[in-house]
Amino acid sequence: MAHWVVIVQYGNEGVDDFSCEEVTRFEDTGDGARARLYELACTHPPRKGLRQQGREVYRIGDGDAYYARIKGKVCTFVATYRLAELAWSTGSGLKHP
Repeated sequence: MAHWVVIVQYGNEGVDDFSCEEVTRFEDTGDGARARLYELACTHPPRKGLRQQGREVYRIGDGDAYYARIKGKVCTFVATYRLAELAWSTGSGLKHP
């Protein structure tokens, strides 16, 4: 099993100011990690207090990233969810893949 992290870059549509944060870390197979990424892209609220009215989710490439347009009560929010596999680590107790 590999070590994975899901990151999200998000902000208001039409504004150039975006934030980036880690959503979750987990161990899984590649297919399991892609399934989890898809689930998060469809359900994760990237900002607290967002009153979601609707969501469109677009797959990027082979499924290692998704672009979501989230329609809120006041504005439209955009987010890119990306899956990353641990390539190397020191001192964290994780084995080198």
